[in-house]
Amino acid sequence: MPAKTTYPGWRRILDEQFLSVFLSIGLLLGVLFLMAWQTVSERQTARQRAIDTTGFAITTYGDNLSSILIKADNTALMAAREAVIVPDFDLERHLSTMIKDDNNLVGYILLDAAGRIAHDFTFFDFDKTVLPVSEIIARHRDDWIEPAFRATSTLGLKSGYLAVERGIWSPNGTFLGVIMIFLAIENPYEDTPLERFLAGSRMRVATLNTDDLLAEVQSPHIGTTDWFSARQEEAFWDLNADSDKIDMGGVALFGDFVLARKNLDGLPITIYMQVPIDSFMGNYDTTRQTALIASGVVIAVTLFLFLQIRIDRKTKRRNERKRLELDKRLQFALDSTGQGLWDWDFAKQQGYYSDNLYRLMEIHHGEVCLTFDSFKDRIHADDRKQFDAAIAEHISGNKPAFEIEVRMHVGSEDQWNWFHHSGSVIEWDRNREPKRMIGLLKNIHHQKLKRIDLEFKARHDPLTGLLNRTAFEDYARRVHALSLRTNRPYCMVMLDIDHFKKVNDTFGHDCGDIVLKRICDITSRALRFEEEKLFFRLGGEEFVILLPQNDCAAGAAVAERIRKNVCAEPILADGHHIDITISAGVAAHRDSELPEITLRRADWALYQAKNTGRNRVYRAPGTTDVSFPDSETMTNTAL
Repeated sequence: MPAKTTYPGWRRILDEQFLSVFLSIGLLLGVLFLMAWQTVSERQTARQRAIDTTGFAITTYGDNLSSILIKADNTALMAAREAVIVPDFDLERHLSTMIKDDNNLVGYILLDAAGRIAHDFTFFDFDKTVLPVSEIIARHRDDWIEPAFRATSTLGLKSGYLAVERGIWSPNGTFLGVIMIFLAIENPYEDTPLERFLAGSRMRVATLNTDDLLAEVQSPHIGTTDWFSARQEEAFWDLNADSDKIDMGGVALFGDFVLARKNLDGLPITIYMQVPIDSFMGNYDTTRQTALIASGVVIAVTLFLFLQIRIDRKTKRRNERKRLELDKRLQFALDSTGQGLWDWDFAKQQGYYSDNLYRLMEIHHGEVCLTFDSFKDRIHADDRKQFDAAIAEHISGNKPAFEIEVRMHVGSEDQWNWFHHSGSVIEWDRNREPKRMIGLLKNIHHQKLKRIDLEFKARHDPLTGLLNRTAFEDYARRVHALSLRTNRPYCMVMLDIDHFKKVNDTFGHDCGDIVLKRICDITSRALRFEEEKLFFRLGGEEFVILLPQNDCAAGAAVAERIRKNVCAEPILADGHHIDITISAGVAAHRDSELPEITLRRADWALYQAKNTGRNRVYRAPGTTDVSFPDSETMTNTAL
């Protein structure tokens, strides 16, 4: 055994005393550097949050505006085509019905080729003499602007609405007139964080062939008076369209503002947004002030640590040697099973995270030092409450250990993987509070994705993407249980495509698949959000809609709305225009009957609708009105 090396007295003093001073100074500088880095990082985070939030806001607003404008344009286009293609088409009654049934549409005006108002229907009064009919006619007959979007205030009408114009042309190219559809742009984000965000922004909606459609400051921002003008905005985007400063395809920081621009797909519409950046800098200002205060505290704490370092060094070295031996054994066992270990002392607020855990999280050990809070912060926000609940249930004594699967941030990129967590408290204090906890985690990302994919495929129809019969039976049981608790009925609507076999035989199964998908799209657009969630394909051309807390009358109204929409929209499949109709059977749950009995009664009603001429809605027995026959439904539309 080699003799113990001895050092001169000055060397021992330097090692044991002065080294403590150097460590204290190094700790002070390190903490101050971290605080400065955190302050700078918070500023960068605030600026990036401003870009991300503004990008999300303008995208969400644009998607909603786009859907409303496309719906109105499709209505105008459909009216223009039907008025020419279908003889004796009652355009006035058809458009009036559509406008009454739609929350966004507020009216229409039909101009003939001479500029006279053929007929109109609006929810607002207007002076027909001030309507610039010559300008409108010229816009479509001479300039071929299709479609044209105008603010109603520029047409001499009541402000606050938008007009969508479409020219009407005969098959031989003769100009027949213009159809104008009016719509109201309502705010769908009331009492939401997005509405509060937009309250401090300036929004402008412009089109390529006219002036601004909408231009307003949602709410004057405190301390901000110098908004960019429309000309300044357009000049900025013309100059920086291809600049590296532009993020998310149309968001940039410029001066004291976040500027955003979005072109609506398929429409000559551009949205401009201005948001003051100081609304995002609150956390940065707080962090900066905290860093200054904390710097003084760190200096005082460092001086105190200087007195404790020498005492702690010997104890720390002794414990570290023991721990290293244990770590080697544990590391071998954990590496063999692909698991990571963590051990946290709540009293000392310190712990241990194994090298394999760092590798699983794709973190460089020397760059990031994990704590229990920073470790939890890497858990996805949607899963963090479940993780805390699992630990709380274990601490309360309900379970001997906790076990849960959550998503965690992996590496430095925006990547999330599924991990399996398990662990337990191994030491308690005298108040029965957890003192020390140990846990394991394992990457199960690939297994989890396979399981999720299998679960999705097991409950969804591969052709249409709708929920399948298995999902229907599950939801039906839940809705049935809810009905028994609340003593409120539920309703089932069965839909079947008329003469679908003839479609397959005449045009082929590929066309038949296209028809099935288009029927699903048309039906989904006719449903409210909560109804669309409960739209199922049972098989073949049979579908069912489950309506919780609705009676037979409500179900019949939904079915009739779907039937009319299908009749009104011919389907284009592989170059063939196919007119499709559907039949519907409606049945409401009665007394204590099981869901499958209600489904049978709806199926019976569907059979009656088929047997009595198709293209109609039929209610199951027990209701006053059996069906909705009228001049349209009594006619079986030929393929």
